[in-house]
Amino acid sequence: MVWNYRGRSVTFKELESRADCVFEPDDSNSPVYILEIQTQHSGDVYDRLVLELLLYRKLRPGCNVCGLVLFIERGGDEPESPWQPYLGHGSLLLKPVYLDELLERARSEQPDHPLLATFLPLVASNKELAQQASAAWRQLTARTEPDANALIDVFTSWLMERYKHQSYEEVMAMLHIPTTALEETRAYQQLVGIGLKKGRLEGRQEGRQEGLKEGMDKGRKKGRQAEARAILTKQLRRRFGDLPDWAMTQLQKANTEQLEAWAEQIFDAPDVETLLGCSLD
Repeated sequence: MVWNYRGRSVTFKELESRADCVFEPDDSNSPVYILEIQTQHSGDVYDRLVLELLLYRKLRPGCNVCGLVLFIERGGDEPESPWQPYLGHGSLLLKPVYLDELLERARSEQPDHPLLATFLPLVASNKELAQQASAAWRQLTARTEPDANALIDVFTSWLMERYKHQSYEEVMAMLHIPTTALEETRAYQQLVGIGLKKGRLEGRQEGRQEGLKEGMDKGRKKGRQAEARAILTKQLRRRFGDLPDWAMTQLQKANTEQLEAWAEQIFDAPDVETLLGCSLD
C-alpha cells in the first residue's frame, strides 16, 4: 500500500480559530468546556471544534478540555461528520447538545430554569416574547451567580439579532426593557462596537471611492491639458516657426482654459509675442 502514496512536508499556517465561548473552572481539577453554537448547517462545526480543542491544549498542556456543540434542534446536527463515531464516548471529548430538547426538559422539570429566560428571544413567538421578555430580563438581572453576565449577554445577543431591522428604541419600548440596563451589557456594547467599526470601514471605503473619482477627474483634466498644449505647440510652430524658450515656458505654465484661448486667437495674432502676451485676465 505504501507504494501508492507520495510523501511531502506540509506547513499549516492558517490555524487561528475563535471559539464561541470557553468555560474555564475556578479549580484546576474540573474540565474546561469549549462551546460552539450552531444555528445553521455548516458541515464543518466538528472539525472547527476539534481544532479548537487541540489549540487550547497546546496553550495549556495536560488540561482536561471537552467540546460541546449546541444545535438549535436535533435536525441541525451533522451526521455526515467523520467525528460522529467519537461523539459522547469515553471522556466526552465531543458532545452535541440539542437546545429544543434541553429547553423542553427544563420547561417540564424546572419552569424557572434560567436557560428558559436566556433563550426566550430565540425560541418564543412574537406574542410570547412581547409578553414574557420583561419578566425574563428581570429574572436574569436578579441572578447573583457567576454565570449571570454570560446569560444576559446571550439573551441580549439573540434579542438584537431578532429585531435587527428595528430601531433600538422601538424594541425596548415594545418589550418594556429599561434601555440603560441593556446598554450596560457586554453583548450590547460589542454590537455597538461592531456597528462603529463597520461605519468607519464604510466611511473609509466611501473615502477611497471619492478619492478614486477625484483622481480620475484630475487624470482626465491633466490629459486634456497635455493634449491642448501639444496641439497648440504644433500650430504655433507651423505658423511662427521655431519657438523661443520663453514661449515654451509660457505654454508649460498655462492651464487648459488659457491654452484653448490662445488656440482660438492664433490666426489673428501677427506674432508669437503678441499671442502669448494675451491671457484670460
